[in-house]
Formats: sequence, structure tokens, C-alpha cells
Amino acid sequence: MLETRLQPHREYLLANMPGQKMFLALKVRPEAQAAGARPQLAIAFVVDTSGSMREVVTEPKERTGQSVRVDGKEYEVVRGAKSKMDLVVEALQNLLNSRQLQPTDRLALIKFDDHAGVVQPFTDAAHKARLIAAVEQLPQFSGGTHMGAGMLEGMKQLQKESGSRRMILLTDGQAFDEPLVEQAAQALAEAHIPVTAIGVGDDWNDDLLTDITDRTQGRPFHIVPDTQNPLPPSLKATELPKAILGELENAASEVITNIGLSVRTVKDVTLDRVTRVYPTQAEVDLKAKPYPLGNAAKGDWTVFILEFTLPTRPPARIRIAQMGLTYEVPGQGYRGEVPPLDVVVEFTTDETLAARIDPEVMQWVQQRNIEQLIKQATIEARTDPSKAAKTLELARNLTVKLGNTAMTRALDQAVGELKSSKTISIGTAKTIKIGAKTQVLKQGPEAAGGGDLPSDEEIRRMTGA
Repeated sequence: MLETRLQPHREYLLANMPGQKMFLALKVRPEAQAAGARPQLAIAFVVDTSGSMREVVTEPKERTGQSVRVDGKEYEVVRGAKSKMDLVVEALQNLLNSRQLQPTDRLALIKFDDHAGVVQPFTDAAHKARLIAAVEQLPQFSGGTHMGAGMLEGMKQLQKESGSRRMILLTDGQAFDEPLVEQAAQALAEAHIPVTAIGVGDDWNDDLLTDITDRTQGRPFHIVPDTQNPLPPSLKATELPKAILGELENAASEVITNIGLSVRTVKDVTLDRVTRVYPTQAEVDLKAKPYPLGNAAKGDWTVFILEFTLPTRPPARIRIAQMGLTYEVPGQGYRGEVPPLDVVVEFTTDETLAARIDPEVMQWVQQRNIEQLIKQATIEARTDPSKAAKTLELARNLTVKLGNTAMTRALDQAVGELKSSKTISIGTAKTIKIGAKTQVLKQGPEAAGGGDLPSDEEIRRMTGA
């Protein structure tokens, strides 16, 4: 039920050459039998109900000149505008009224502030009135941001469920209990439950949320108040309802779940890194066995890049690794496995053969490396803005080669800030870091930049080899 393809960036490598890199694209796609089996969904919404969720994030129609104090902070009283909490309630109401939900899909609602609590335990979507009533309770709560407690409560609820399980986490602040967040993220990863993490505004910890989504093979979002005129790939606050509905549609399309990868290499061959590069980007935890690859949606390939380092070998055609895949089809209650896949390369003394590179695979590698360069630049910006600007220019050049115009514009903004103020604003930093994970373009023979590939030396520099 799971179609697979292997595509190395080179079929020939130079003999007697130490430390060569080999990038292998692993593509998986549900076959027709699996694609027709929509899974029953079990989605836990874990929502920040701290006082800051009352902040207005859309343009007001009228200003009153008055203010109100909530949890020690002053908020302007306006009319005709919506707060973060207003938009969350609207988003969940839209979801419950949508045609995307099946009556047997199950939803739970957990809130967190100073304390975590279950507003509504898992309930069939057929009981719409009960769920809507629970959503309407959210504005009653207030307090701090104990996100880890909320995630653990959501995890307890999800452990009792079957089908395709997912957590949608929404926060606008720094977690007061990061050790609990780490504990919850690990438990979710071990249970193969992806987390969609939605950060609203500028105060949340992007490194923490992207670590959660990487561990669980989920997806991060960055939501920015409309009043700040956000730059794509960040989303306007008024787009939050659409984003949450889109995540429901995405969950329903993931007909293959819990894909596990086992890799057995021959002597001296090492697997250094596995990255999901499409439809979104996330690092795969190599400490977990089998390697958790997450879910696969119907109708398109899900693509991973495996990065190997190869030892010196004389001229010969050899198998360097064997791979196995297991998976589940929750819509059919089926667990399957793919027959072993051999990874075979030929070592040659013919430099012409060794120079042949698969353009598509290297486009995926280049796209993967954009995130690495952005991370490096945001660290450099703290002490050496000019160096950070040069690093971002390298990332920008890759986005131009790949035709990723949204990321090009976002990086232009970051470079402009570095040159004018010697720093990257918090909002822009979040935009480019989250964008590197979510603003991912499909690559192929027709993709932009196919003929402009990195040299061996550039590959070594980008990968640290």
C-alpha cells in the first residue's frame, strides 16, 4: 500500500577517495488502495488561555481611550477589533461547522494558563452543540503560560484514542515549564503523534516550538497581528481560522501513518542525517529506532533526504546499505512493511561518470540547507551583523535558484534590517526560521535552478564534511 522510490544524487562515485558524501532521496506515496481509506481523526486542541490572549490583533473600528488590566498588563479597549482569543474561538467554530469533519471523528479541548485542564474530553464530532459550548468557555480562563502541563494533559487524552491522532497546540507566550514541554514532546514522539504548533505574535519561543514539530514530524506556523502587516510566509491573524481548517484537511489526507525506517549500513558507511524535505521540512531523530518518518498524505510524494558519508573503496559496484520501512493504514486497521530496499553505488576511476549529478536530488539538498544557513545567521547576528548578512545572502541565493520567491522576499527583509540596524527583529527572525520549514517547493526536472548545482567543495562546506 506504500509506493517507494530511491534516488541517489550520484550513481557513480570516485574510487579511492575518502569522506565522500552521498545524498539519497527516499520518496513514499500511498497507493490507490490506501488513498481511498480516510482515517478516523482524533485531534486534541491544546490552547493557551493566558491573559495575553486578550490582546487585539486586528484593526479596530473605534478607539475608546480606555484600558483594562489583565494579569498585570494593560490592554487598550477598542471596538470592532478581534483579540487572539476571539480568533481562536472563531477558528474552532468554523472547524466544527465545516464539512471536513466526519461524525465519527473525535475532538478534545484542553486549556492551559496557570493550570492545565480538560475543557472537553474526546467527543464525537456528531455532538456539535456540546463541542461548540466547550469552545465558548475558553474566554473565561486567564493566567500564565504553563504549556508543558497543557501538552501532558492533551497527551493523556490522546493515549486513549485510536485512528489518526494529532495535537494542535496554540500559544502566544514563553512557556513557564520548559522541562515539562520537553517531557511531553518526547512522549508524543514516542507515541507517533504529530504536533501542529501555532505561535501567535512575537513572544513565543520559536526554537522550542520547532523542536516539538521536528521531534513529532509535525508542522509549525507563525501568526502575526494584522496591525503589523506581516510578510509571507507568516500568516495574518485573520488567517488563523483558515490555517486550522487546513490542518484538519491535511490530517484527513494522511492515510498512511507511523512510518518507521530501519537502515543497516556496511562497514565504515555512516548515516549522518535524515531530513523530511517535502511537503514540509523537519529533522528526523536518529536516536529513535526505527527512525520515525511520520505520516504520508495521499496524492503526492513525501520526500526525505538521507545523508551518508562513505569510506575509501576500490573500483567496484557495491551495496552500501539496506533499508526497511513499516507503516500503518488506520483507515483499514492495517499494518504493513515494504520489502527490503538495497542502496547500491558504483565506485569508479572515471571522473566523467563521477561528475554526473541528479539535479532533482541536489535541489532538495539545497532547499534543506536554507534552514541551516538561516539558523547560523540568526546566531551570528548577535555578535557579527556583517557576517550574518553574508550568510543570509547565501541562503537568499539558494531561494532565487529554486524559485522560492516568498522566502527571497523574507530574506531581503532580514538582510535590510541587518544593514540598517545591525540586528534582525524578533518578528522577522521568526518569519524566516518558520518559513524555512513550511515554505517548501516541490522539486523536479522542471524546477528553477536545475542546471546550477553546487560543486563537491560546496557540498562539503554546506554539510560540514
